[in-house]
Amino acid sequence: MKKLLIINGSPRKKGVCAEVINQVKPYFADCEIKEYDTYKLSPAPCTACCYCEQHEGCSNHDLDIFFEDYESADYVAIFSPVYNNFFPAPLKAVIDRFQRYYSARFCRGADPAIEKPKSAGLVVVSGSNARQNADFMTNTLKQCLPILNTQLKARYYIPGTDSKSYTFNITELDKFVHQLRR
Repeated sequence: MKKLLIINGSPRKKGVCAEVINQVKPYFADCEIKEYDTYKLSPAPCTACCYCEQHEGCSNHDLDIFFEDYESADYVAIFSPVYNNFFPAPLKAVIDRFQRYYSARFCRGADPAIEKPKSAGLVVVSGSNARQNADFMTNTLKQCLPILNTQLKARYYIPGTDSKSYTFNITELDKFVHQLRR
């Protein structure tokens, strides 16, 4: 059975990210779904301790199960609001903690750093029209995910959430899921 890993970077239990997650899940009814809320996960930041340059893993073990689920996933869907032009701090901390894989690849020679290839998709929601920020967030993932044997294949952007002027576009949602699953 294929596996979908959902990474929710929003603190809102009934926010737009949560709504889109609920819309995406039925498309993956044939998959095992693991979902992580980065605010509940409360990841410690990377402190550049260099442990991962010499050892597999991280000196901090708070994300060990998350990393196991990431490594075994076939699909990764990341849902994030825009906070100060970028990812919220807990999601950014998770991204920073991927350093263990960069060190595996570039310091210890693991090629690939993660054996199982995976497809990823990013859903970005913003209070205003912040398409430039969504593009920057997307480009950041396009740069860092390939080291994790992950290809960012899909993006769905939803602006206007502060004014409640946003709409859910079923065509864009279908496109997002189709691109993620290929």
